[in-house]
Amino acid sequence: MKNELTKVAFVYLSQDEKILLLQEGGRLSKGLWCFPGGHVDEGESFEEAAIREAKEESGYQVILDNIIFNSIIPKTEYLGNSTDTEEVELIIFKGIITGGAMKIDNQALDLKWFNKQDALTLPHRWKIIKDLIKNN
Repeated sequence: MKNELTKVAFVYLSQDEKILLLQEGGRLSKGLWCFPGGHVDEGESFEEAAIREAKEESGYQVILDNIIFNSIIPKTEYLGNSTDTEEVELIIFKGIITGGAMKIDNQALDLKWFNKQDALTLPHRWKIIKDLIKNN
């Protein structure tokens, strides 16, 4: 019997022509840039997880606008250098900030607003990030 897919939700936040990116502090993706997000907890929807993770990782309260990416990807791509053969269901929402203040998560290396041009030059956690920055 195959294990249930790992589910993860992330939020693309933009404001004043800038994009919020988090520099990962985790062992396998350390130093790479990504949107705020993470694992969907048991009993939680993708939407609930995205809102919770955005608050935990950025300090911002958000509402979700629409899904800008939804795919099943190899866990090796999700984690980086892992040799795991499982797959991950990844959903990235476009979000709108409704409150809070920027506050870096203690597991992240950095959290910054970037203009699109600068954001495109960073080392990203996944290849899809560059396309999402260009198209949103």
